[in-house]
Amino acid sequence: MSHVSYSATDDLPAESEVASSNSFEQTKESDGSDLPVPDADSDALPPPPIGDSLPPPPFDDLPPPPPAGDDLGPANEGTDAPLPILLDGEDSLGSTLGENDVELPVFGVVNAKEIGMPAFTIAIGLVDGFNPCAMWVLLFLLSMLVNLKSRSKMFAIAGVFVLISGVAYFSFMVAWLNVFLLVGYLRGVQLTLGILSLIVGSIHIKDFFAFKKGVSLSIPESSKPGIYSMARKIITAETMWAAMAGAIVLAVLVNIVELLCTAGLPAIYTNILLMQDYPAWKNYAYIGLYNVAYMFDDSIMVIIAVTTLGKRKLQEKEGRWLKLISGLLIFILGALMIFKPEWLV
Repeated sequence: MSHVSYSATDDLPAESEVASSNSFEQTKESDGSDLPVPDADSDALPPPPIGDSLPPPPFDDLPPPPPAGDDLGPANEGTDAPLPILLDGEDSLGSTLGENDVELPVFGVVNAKEIGMPAFTIAIGLVDGFNPCAMWVLLFLLSMLVNLKSRSKMFAIAGVFVLISGVAYFSFMVAWLNVFLLVGYLRGVQLTLGILSLIVGSIHIKDFFAFKKGVSLSIPESSKPGIYSMARKIITAETMWAAMAGAIVLAVLVNIVELLCTAGLPAIYTNILLMQDYPAWKNYAYIGLYNVAYMFDDSIMVIIAVTTLGKRKLQEKEGRWLKLISGLLIFILGALMIFKPEWLV
């Protein structure tokens, strides 16, 4: 009697067959046909009727993700996408504005600090142009030129005098700047200049109350006869070229003679300019702007004198007020250089 042994697995389908069957059933489900019917005791929900549309998958309006392995570019690595609105501190191009930057409709981004230095330069130059020493010489020359009875000659000679005075003043200020560049930015030099400015300013202020009494920074009385003589030679010159040459010589000599009267503001300004740490070309440009403002006052005087053909000399009362204004400005700047130099930067 033979015995036949049966294994527990003989009547069961192989795993590959089960997997194949499951895959087939899933394929049929995806096709929407012959869906399997769940058992009665199953908790699963019944399938929708055949032919009804299935609900759309969530987020079907989102773009598909980029294919794996694509390079997103360095601009998207670790950064957020650019915002459609400007953040605080950005201009219309998205670049970050500095602390002192302002965006204007026509001029674009303008630095408020840079606007401050040109305005300061023009203000100091205008005040320096009303220096009583330089103004006295110019008004005296104009009062002499009226005797020519020619507006064109008067304008040409006086114009050359003002222009050469500006060029000489420019050279004088460049010399101050080069001295400070050679010495370097030293606190001791700044303190010395501040103390000298306090002294010069005090002398000018004193002249407002006691004009030419005691120490006074004006054109020396000993130099005035030479100035009178040169002015007369300009008037009596035989040719126009000789008169203009005399005006050039007079302008240079007057700027040398009045150094003590005018040295205060140029020295202070060039030191303040050095504190800004500008490149060389910008320093010269600001000195040029200073001298344009310096010559503006004289140019107005020339235009008035040529237009009216009137004789006008600087009176003592007017000279006192000019001394007071320049003295106060020199004194204030000197005090700032000593106690608050950071306010000048």
